[in-house]
Amino acid sequence: MICSSTRTIVIPGGTKIYKHSHLHVKTNVLHLKPKFVYKDFNRLISSAFKRMAVEPLTSGASGRINALFSLRALRSLLLVLNAVVLMLLLPFRGTIRASVIGSGENVGREEKQESRRKGCSSSSAVVRVPVAMLPRRSAAVVVDQEAAARRSLAIQRVVQDDDDETVREFSLVTSARGDTLFTQSWTPASVIVRGVVVLLHGLNEHSGRYSDFAKRLNANGFKVYGMDWIGHGGSDGLHGYVHCLDYAVTDMKMFLEKVLAENPGVPCFCFGHSTGGAIVLKAVLDPKVEAKVSGIITTSPAVGVQPSNPIFW
Repeated sequence: MICSSTRTIVIPGGTKIYKHSHLHVKTNVLHLKPKFVYKDFNRLISSAFKRMAVEPLTSGASGRINALFSLRALRSLLLVLNAVVLMLLLPFRGTIRASVIGSGENVGREEKQESRRKGCSSSSAVVRVPVAMLPRRSAAVVVDQEAAARRSLAIQRVVQDDDDETVREFSLVTSARGDTLFTQSWTPASVIVRGVVVLLHGLNEHSGRYSDFAKRLNANGFKVYGMDWIGHGGSDGLHGYVHCLDYAVTDMKMFLEKVLAENPGVPCFCFGHSTGGAIVLKAVLDPKVEAKVSGIITTSPAVGVQPSNPIFW
């Protein structure tokens, strides 16, 4: 009889008792060998590793394939391809547009020659603009056309001035940078000229705005010259924009030399209003200019102007 219970057991007298060491019995707790441990362990481990290795790869690949062929992915791909095509065609836009403009000019030239052969007058000429020239004009062309329109208005004001006491004229001069500047003059018709005044307007103005003031000076014997500085009035440049005021200072010096050459031996005065006053003051800082000018007049000169307030405090 073998008993491994921890309870109290009553054994009848005379029963022989043996110890565990004599029986060499091995406990089931330490040496129990279930059948599934050796038979199924390797198979379970191998199948588990197979699931771990195959399932993520298979599911991930299928997910990526599904994402690749989804509608949203196809739309994104089409947008990218469209952007690439537009980028590749961008350098050829100017060439295509220039060829279209050139062909339009050739057509217009041929029509003009044909009209001359038929004996048509210049007043009956018809100008045709190709449709391809209308959209998306370059910024430089727009600025030049806008300056030409302003110059046409400035010339029209001079031509339509029919004051009998003043002779009003205009002229176009070219700056050192190649810009065309509009200038005009007011000459007294019946008064002896005893001096000349070079007039410079302010920011976002033009010399024609001072026509009444110039005629008052004519009545007192002063011939007046006005210059529209760059970006203003009938001069070239973006309307109301001056890249650097030194451009206007240089242009004024050039114009002053022209005025002095046309009026030798006559006292010359410079008048400037607002920003025009600042241009006059900076120009006469040149000793050569100061020696040729008899005096300067400024009204509200733009000197000591504080910078604009910052947006962020």
